[in-house]
Amino acid sequence: MEPQTIIIILLAIALCVVIGVIYYRMVSKDRSNAKFAGAVNAMPGDDTPTGERGANGAFLRKLRGAAARRGLTMLQPDPAKTPFAALLIGPYGVTAVYAVDYDGTIYGGPDETWVQMKDGVRRTFENPLRTAENCRRDLREAINQAKFRPFMIDTRVVMTARKAQLAIPRNTRYYTPKTFASYVTDASELSNNRKVDEEKLKAFLQEQFC
Repeated sequence: MEPQTIIIILLAIALCVVIGVIYYRMVSKDRSNAKFAGAVNAMPGDDTPTGERGANGAFLRKLRGAAARRGLTMLQPDPAKTPFAALLIGPYGVTAVYAVDYDGTIYGGPDETWVQMKDGVRRTFENPLRTAENCRRDLREAINQAKFRPFMIDTRVVMTARKAQLAIPRNTRYYTPKTFASYVTDASELSNNRKVDEEKLKAFLQEQFC
């Protein structure tokens, strides 16, 4: 085989490799934008119920025990109706839990988007604090339309992946499973008695979101 032919073949192979790398990066970026923007779970394509998979499943099982010890009712909503992973109900009102189980290194703050770095790939997703607040407003609107007396309707963001490296400022209002369990156990606001009709509220939330 002539040297010129060999050179042409090698150049063709190199060109195919470059095209393959560019295509892979474009597909990865598209998947990132489609699946990681505002999603609750690290594998949004997985249709398994939220409470039965991954870090969120383990977190919710422990949260149920913590809620019971505090005398709170815990509901697990239908993911098709709300992105909240859990709703805690007590005499004070409602705490809606937005759980995020992305692993890798998570960079976050006040910006509109946060970043996940995993296996050398950078993905962006909607700031979960903003997402949770927008969803809290929807929840509040639904409860207000049902004519309940005023009570606290709060939301908390929990980063549930145990192996995640969280590069997030300490003044950012987020929790890990451990710190959220402590919050449920010790938070004084959960002891406030707003005279909520807990059974009626539970029935309403089940009907609307479960």
